[in-house]
Amino acid sequence: MRTKLEDGLHTRAGDAVNQAAAIELARPGSPATGNRGWVPLLEASLSDFKDATEAGDTVSIPALVKIIADLALIERGAIRPGSRRQQALRVGRLSLARRLITRHLAKPALSPGMVAEMLGVSVRYLHVLFEATGASFSQTVTAQRLSESRRLLSEKPPRPIADVALSCGFGSLATFYRIFSASEGLTPGEYRAAGL
Repeated sequence: MRTKLEDGLHTRAGDAVNQAAAIELARPGSPATGNRGWVPLLEASLSDFKDATEAGDTVSIPALVKIIADLALIERGAIRPGSRRQQALRVGRLSLARRLITRHLAKPALSPGMVAEMLGVSVRYLHVLFEATGASFSQTVTAQRLSESRRLLSEKPPRPIADVALSCGFGSLATFYRIFSASEGLTPGEYRAAGL
């Protein structure tokens, strides 16, 4: 038997799935597509919704459903300029920025300028997007690189530590050791040996 909260989340999830169908119509090449620039923002927000649903993040789901609906309405021209529109665009761009970081994590040259250019926004605006999260762009990149390095260090069969460092976008082995040790309190080799 489901609780009222679970019923509400299930309904919201269903609404998001319906929004996904609407977004499918907005894909490039669709006759309904007016401004194709919204589609990546919608896709990134839907991916965040999927991740939150799979993780059971009941706090984030309602806000993500609202943002997805607002982005879909913006794409359709139903929401005109205003605070609701600006909030939806900020959240959509932040979602897409995080996905771009993940996609290009292995590149040591990953920078705010690179991501801002892919998003079509200024570097300053990109920094403003991340300020709202409490973690800067570089903190977000470092956290993702550390998370990926911990995952790779736990893989079997073990990969050489230098390969892990380069796969995660650390410019050098020394930088990887310094950042990893400061974060984990262990060297990468000690972390692997501890089986963490």
